[in-house]
Amino acid sequence: MGRIRADKKKPYSTFVVSTKESMMYILKNLKGLIRIKVPGFKEACNLYNLTYIEPNYNIKLYDPYFSGLVDTDGTIVYNYAGNRIECNLELQYNEYTSKLNFDSTILNCKPTILIRNKSSKKGDSKDYTSIAIKFQNVNSMLFIYDYFMKNRLYCDMKFYRVTKIKPFIEIRKYKSSPKNSLEHKIYSDFIIDWIKYENPLWYKVPFVSKYLTEDSK
Repeated sequence: MGRIRADKKKPYSTFVVSTKESMMYILKNLKGLIRIKVPGFKEACNLYNLTYIEPNYNIKLYDPYFSGLVDTDGTIVYNYAGNRIECNLELQYNEYTSKLNFDSTILNCKPTILIRNKSSKKGDSKDYTSIAIKFQNVNSMLFIYDYFMKNRLYCDMKFYRVTKIKPFIEIRKYKSSPKNSLEHKIYSDFIIDWIKYENPLWYKVPFVSKYLTEDSK
């Protein structure tokens, strides 16, 4: 059903459905699953005389819903000061995103929640509030890895970074090794490779200069 419309000027495609039968099928199968884009979904349900079902905002263990959000609005980042790899998700704060509960989604991990005031990047004067969901403890790294191995990220860069968590755990102790040592070179090469993968602006990352060697330039 439907069709996929691609735009060379945009990094995504649009799925277009135009028949009543297809819309009914999609709405019936998404009832109880839409947690963020609720207002528009409610309007669509009303248009087709379907009863809206309130979703469960307590996201269960290994539920792929979190992976989908990270694919679109999340990041897998290296925290230089903390010497760790983190998984962060940031959304616009509203009555729906404030209900999201990921305390049981990744085994043995509970995220840190931050509510922050942000300035719009679109050139207007509208400020907004965001909610940041951060899995940022050293002990969470292996469990983050296990979660995304069960729920693969479609973004190759993000998934590549996740796959490197296990080898990073083995070498993270080398960060404080003497600069000219073999251990420091192993750590530096790892970090540069991690940052460079599918990232054309890797050289602008502030801490990169600390790990650049003649071989990695």
